[in-house]
Amino acid sequence: MPPPARTAVIGACQGCGACLLTCPTHAIRPSGGRLLVRADLCTGCGECIEVCPVDVVTLRSADLGSGDPEEGGVGGGR
Repeated sequence: MPPPARTAVIGACQGCGACLLTCPTHAIRPSGGRLLVRADLCTGCGECIEVCPVDVVTLRSADLGSGDPEEGGVGGGR
């Protein structure tokens, strides 16, 4: 069985916080002026993708990257 998808925030985030407020598992959190996706909490539901007004949220496979929760970080977050 393949690993579950994880949500990664990438690109030019404008820091509106829509994804942060929408995430049902609270996997997206502000940290040091960035928004971070905690891979250990993200279920890959995609709700953050639906609400992002600038389309910078995508799903990626959990087997990409090191599993570090900070890998989903972007600049410009609140």
